[in-house]
Amino acid sequence: MRLTADTVRGIWDGITMPWDEHFRFDEKTYASNIERAIAAQVHGIYTTGTTGEFYAIEYEEFCAMVDIQADLCGKANMPLQIGCCGDATAKTIKLLEYAASKSQVGGVQVVIPYWMEVEDCQLLQFFKDIYTACPDMPLIHYNNPEAKRFLFGEDYLKIMEVAPSLIGIKFAQAGAHFAQLQDSMAMTPNLSYLVAECLLVSAMQLGARGSCSSLVATNPKFTMDMYAKAEAGKWDEAIKMQQHAAKFFADAEAFIEARGESTCDSVFDKGLSVASGFILGHQRCRAPYTGWSDETVQAMSDWLKSNYSEFVNS
Repeated sequence: MRLTADTVRGIWDGITMPWDEHFRFDEKTYASNIERAIAAQVHGIYTTGTTGEFYAIEYEEFCAMVDIQADLCGKANMPLQIGCCGDATAKTIKLLEYAASKSQVGGVQVVIPYWMEVEDCQLLQFFKDIYTACPDMPLIHYNNPEAKRFLFGEDYLKIMEVAPSLIGIKFAQAGAHFAQLQDSMAMTPNLSYLVAECLLVSAMQLGARGSCSSLVATNPKFTMDMYAKAEAGKWDEAIKMQQHAAKFFADAEAFIEARGESTCDSVFDKGLSVASGFILGHQRCRAPYTGWSDETVQAMSDWLKSNYSEFVNS
């Protein structure tokens, strides 16, 4: 079922890509982790963003990943976004066309080509080209500063003129652009804005509709409860949970940095999910990014149980 701006809401679980000891795609473990997310009744699943190591995946692996997602999410009627992210328009379209061939895919997340900053005319041509390639596929823009061009409401007004299938924005690092987030939502109220957990409640008070979450892949209950309280207007309780989540991330990153390990998104998110016990498989990431050592995963698991047991899968 294709998504709309109204249905892009709630807590979306970013599924990590498991690699075996030879760094091959571990399809069996991947399927098991999707089934776990479905059983946890997250509001939706999305793939191949930063957490899903989109930059490290070959086309054949992408197709296998989409096949697995379409099969399992389709059977469970689970909303599904596929990340179709590339550093050139043709690469993005190739991924997009495969994802669009699956009726179970509700929408796709795209990044703008990121090696050199795109100018206005290039930005609009990019969105026009991907819309022309698959006009019936809903688009969600993964708005990430790593792309060198961070977009705001005035940009989206122009984009919607050439790509009317744009329905949502994954607004990364909203804390650094909170005023612009508020302005953008006011300018484009017909788009669905998703933010990270640490600002979810604050952003929902302004009109955001949910989160693309890594925290949900520890113990899903906390993140799902935080969203439910915010959706019900229980703002005081929800804000306290948001503050707790922000403190947790700060403490967890400090713990990992003290061990000399990486806190880059794909490494941290996968390592934390494995340490929590929610996802199966190993924490390894494809080079040049190095996953945590087995010792650090065990240390993080012990630290979670002692300090933040609510983020241990039970």
